[in-house]
Formats: sequence, structure tokens, C-alpha cells
Amino acid sequence: MLECKCLNIQAVVFVFSAATPPMQTINHESVFAGFKRVLHKGALIFALIIMVLISMTLYQYQRSEEAVRSVAHTRQVIAYIDALRTYLLNLDTAARQYAESHDPADLDPSLICRQSRCPSAETLIALIGAEDARAARLAPLPALQTALEAGFGALRQRAAADGDATPPERELGGFDKSAIEEIHRILIETGREELRLLETREVTRIHDQNWASALLGMAGLWTGLALLGLYRETGRLIRAGIDAERTIRQLSLRDPLTGLANRRFLNENERHLIAGAKRSRTRMAVLAVDLDDFKAVNDRHGHAAGDAVLLAAAERMKQLLRESDVIARFGGDEFVIVLGQVDDAAAAREVAGRVVESLSQPIPLAGGGTAQIGASVGIAMCCEDGETLDDLLKKADAALYAAKRDGKHTFREAGASDV
Repeated sequence: MLECKCLNIQAVVFVFSAATPPMQTINHESVFAGFKRVLHKGALIFALIIMVLISMTLYQYQRSEEAVRSVAHTRQVIAYIDALRTYLLNLDTAARQYAESHDPADLDPSLICRQSRCPSAETLIALIGAEDARAARLAPLPALQTALEAGFGALRQRAAADGDATPPERELGGFDKSAIEEIHRILIETGREELRLLETREVTRIHDQNWASALLGMAGLWTGLALLGLYRETGRLIRAGIDAERTIRQLSLRDPLTGLANRRFLNENERHLIAGAKRSRTRMAVLAVDLDDFKAVNDRHGHAAGDAVLLAAAERMKQLLRESDVIARFGGDEFVIVLGQVDDAAAAREVAGRVVESLSQPIPLAGGGTAQIGASVGIAMCCEDGETLDDLLKKADAALYAAKRDGKHTFREAGASDV
């Protein structure tokens, strides 16, 4: 005989309940809304990073161009100072050689300046910038250079006119001492200042490059941190989505009122239920249960009382079943019990009788009254070759209707005489 134990029914449910953790608190925010928020946040962060990178690149490009131009300009000024010094030194050297050799060929202009246009102090000042503070130091140069070139020109004219005549001592002395030394002093000081400026600008250019590299590194770090934050947020949302999916699946397999399994649960576990009975070399029975006189409870006491009766009926039936049995609500006042392992049809009939007897007892209501219902039960035994759970349900329904026709509050077993 079938032993009845006061245990919760979650038949085959170990497949479901063991794999499903307890229901967790569901976040009020939609997971998809969270993904949308992360997408918008990510787009904003990356747009901001790209804007910063573009701004930094443009700024650094301008700074680099400015530094390159400044360095190139300083080098050009230094080169022009050297060219001017060389030109003036050639003038000085030519005058000294002529003073020693008295040869007019030493004063040949092609030996002094081979360029089409010889360097000039005016050009140097224009190259530096007339408004630059350094131009003030160079202000005497144009007059000194003019005097020097005028003296040299006069020396050439005298040499050409007098042949081998030695120029007066006063002309060579004025040429050598009054102009050339002052010019060289000014040019040397200016050259040294330009070299210091070149060194400063080179240091500034290198510093700007290092600073740009540091900023790019910081931008890369920001990008990495943003990616890490988005990854963690996405992972959290994925976990929330998995939990929500698990919760939805759990709810989809349960009756929302009684918490019992539903038709979908039985359909998804059909193979397991039938295979379990075959492995244990026992039989399986399907009981279709329909509450008698339930509509009167709703009409007389209201739907809230009807829900209370359904809950009480489900609880009473669960108390009659074993852990390997399953009870499901198919909707309204229809229930299905799957007895996973029974020895024979007599054991199934015993359970059906207990169900009929238990549900015939009065059910207390919240308002102090009681509800009187009953139950009709149809039994179908499993299984013939190729028989499915749907086939068993149809047989059990046919037996149930036979019990209804025979006066309700009873059970019938499916068979040729019942259908």
C-alpha cells in the first residue's frame, strides 16, 4: 500500500529546486534599462575622452609647431650672426693683409663676401624683430657697419689710385680699432644670448613633449579605468539579468496563487517523471482532481474566500503526498497529482480515496464561517509503450468525468468501462 507522509510535494522538483537558489530581491530597475544606461554612460565617457584627446593633440601640435619654429628661428639668427661676424672678420683680415702687403688684390670684394648680398646689421635686426629687447643692443651696429664699409671702400679707392702707396696710418687705425672691435663685442654678446635662448627653447620643447606624453598616459589610464568601470557595471547587470531570468523561469513553472507546479512544469519534466518510474521498476499514476461545489463558495463568500479554499485544498493534498510525488494546479479548481512510484493501481486508488475524504472536510474561512466542498478524482496508470503524459492526462480526465457522472465526491480509474 502507498504510505502517506506529511511532506512537501516537489516531485522531480529536485531538478528544479536543487538547481534554483532561493528567490532574491529583485531590483526595481529594469536590467535592460540598466544596459541602456551603461551604453549611454559609456558613449558619454568615450566621447569625453576622445574630445580630451583631440584637444590635447591639437594643443600639443600647436605647442610643438611653435617650439619648432622658435628653435628654427633662433638657429637662423645664430647662423646669421656667424655669417655677419665672418663677413666683418673678412673685412678686418683684408685690411690687415693690405697693410702688410700693400697689394690691392687683398681688398678684392669677392674674397670678402661670396654671396650675392652680404650680411647686414639691418637684416639681423629685422630677423630678430625691431620690437624685441635684443634689438636695442644691436641698434649701434648699422652705423658701425656703415662706417666700417665706408672706410674699407675708401681704402680700396686709395689703393687703386696710389698703386703701391702705403695708406695713411690714421685710416687703417680708424678702420681697425673704432668699428671692428665694437661690432665684434656686440655680436659676441648677442650670439651668446641667442645660444642661451636656443638652449631654453630646446628644454621647453622637450618639456612640452614629456608633458604631452604624460597627458596621453593619463588619458590612457582614464580610458582603462572607464573600461574597467563599464566592465564591472556590465557584469553586474548581466548577473542581475541572469537572476531575473531565473526568477522569471521559476515563476513561469509555478502557480502564482498556490505556489504549486503548473502544466508547463509537468510538460518540461515529463520525460523525467516517466523515466523515474521505469528505473524504479514501479508504476506511475496520474490523478486528475476537480473540486466539487467550488463555484458555490465564490458565489456565497466571494472570490477572496474562494482563493482561501484553493490554498487550503492544495495544502491538504500536499500533506497526503510523498516527496517523490508532484501536485500541480492547471487553473481554476483543477489539480493534477503525479504519483511517481506506486506498486499497483490499488495504491493509487488509496491515495485518491484519501484526497476525496480530506477535501470533504469543512474548510474554515477568515470571517468565521466554513466552506463545504468535495472532490472528484480520475486515475490513469502508466504506462503502455509510447504513452505520453498528455495521453495519461486525457485518460485521467475521462475517468474524472465518469466520477462526476456517478454523483461526485468519489474517484474512478480509467478503463474501458469508464470511457
